[in-house]
Amino acid sequence: MSEEELVRSARQGDRDAFAGLVRSHEKRLLALCWNMLGDREEARDAAQDALLQAFQNLERFDGGRGFAPWLLGIGAKRCLDRLRRRRTFLRYFRGHAGEWLGGETPRPEAAAEAETAGRLLQRLPARERAALSLTVFEGFSAREVAAALGCSESTARVHVYNARVRLKKEVADEL
Repeated sequence: MSEEELVRSARQGDRDAFAGLVRSHEKRLLALCWNMLGDREEARDAAQDALLQAFQNLERFDGGRGFAPWLLGIGAKRCLDRLRRRRTFLRYFRGHAGEWLGGETPRPEAAAEAETAGRLLQRLPARERAALSLTVFEGFSAREVAAALGCSESTARVHVYNARVRLKKEVADEL
């Protein structure tokens, strides 16, 4: 069944169709939440919140940009809400690089690289981190980032640019 058919069936109350959509996109959603929050349990909670909100708002889904960008946008917003509430950034990856990399057990140098990348990402302001995560890890365009974060395309580009500038400075400072 195509994604469009699954969405149509899910809108009509078919829970199995929605479960099919979840199976197709849950790893990406969890990875995004993990990238933004840096905590496995909180990422799972945020992803669950996003899935529940998506299920409750299926009638608002506009198929024009695809289900994944819509769902990941909801996930990004849930993560930003959580970051606003806690106002501090905890740990990032710490021993869980394999989960972040999609469940595979990484080689030791990949785990170290993931931990370093996570530590650097955690230093970014939440909106810059969200924009960069959506762009780099999910391949979103500026238009899709803007839709996910509820801002203009130019603001989305500025967030990504600023994040990259900050990361370059952080990397240079660590060398």
